[in-house]
Amino acid sequence: MPASYNHHWSIIKAWKDWKAAGLNLADSDVCSEAELLRIADDLGVPAAQLRWVSRYTPDPISLLERRMEALSLNLDDVTHIEPLTVRELQHRCVRCEKRGQCALDLADEVADPGWQYWRDYCPNAATLMTLSTMHGCK
Repeated sequence: MPASYNHHWSIIKAWKDWKAAGLNLADSDVCSEAELLRIADDLGVPAAQLRWVSRYTPDPISLLERRMEALSLNLDDVTHIEPLTVRELQHRCVRCEKRGQCALDLADEVADPGWQYWRDYCPNAATLMTLSTMHGCK
């Protein structure tokens, strides 16, 4: 496993731990500049990168596409067969409040074999699993 992979994994792990605690590194009420610098030093990353991660808002449609790819589904193929279903999936993703968690889980997919707990929070989980099952029956 390349060293850079482990480096990124440590950033993702630390960020998930902070998010699980309901904290935001960019929030000065939660984390002082000195604490942010200490955390960045502990992780071996620039503080600016840690600030960026805390403010990052992933694109919901690209998350949907990545989630579908993880389930061996092609967005274009499904759109051709089920356009209304895809529109509904996209609508739910845009409105979802768990995009950050989704992005982190997708980033962890290879590193963490138990990554499938996304189904517990994803508003599209049932539909995506049904599409995946139907695709597997072909």
